[in-house]
Amino acid sequence: MPISQETAEIIRRKKAQYCRFADTCQWHHFENIMLPSLTFEALDLDGSILTLNGVKYRWESREAWVAHFSEAFKVMQTIHLTDAGDLEQVSEDEVKAVFGVIYHGGTRGSESGLHSTGAGHYHEIWRKIDGDWFMESCSMKRLYSKVMQI
Repeated sequence: MPISQETAEIIRRKKAQYCRFADTCQWHHFENIMLPSLTFEALDLDGSILTLNGVKYRWESREAWVAHFSEAFKVMQTIHLTDAGDLEQVSEDEVKAVFGVIYHGGTRGSESGLHSTGAGHYHEIWRKIDGDWFMESCSMKRLYSKVMQI
């Protein structure tokens, strides 16, 4: 089923907001992007659930996702850049999307410390509810990751 330009633009705009709001720690805006029942996982290079500092990167709600990243980003400054995405409308109320992403992170407020960079793809399901589109699920599949001390 062809995707309308309007639907594609709504989803692309919300994905851009997702990146900007995460990078600027504006967590309250995610209620306009993600469903409360969001499922999110990050997969490592070998396809397993990513584990960092003992934390498995899989969450079963928007609230749990926001709780984790709002705490983690208190000490890290990030920038996420996505491409225009490959969007496929599979039904009137469902769109599958794949967005390429490059991300950088570093110690907040310092030119020294940790620097990380990586890339991968977000594989997402977007759901139309009450006339608007929301991220229902996201699986971020890492292709590349490097961490350095500066």
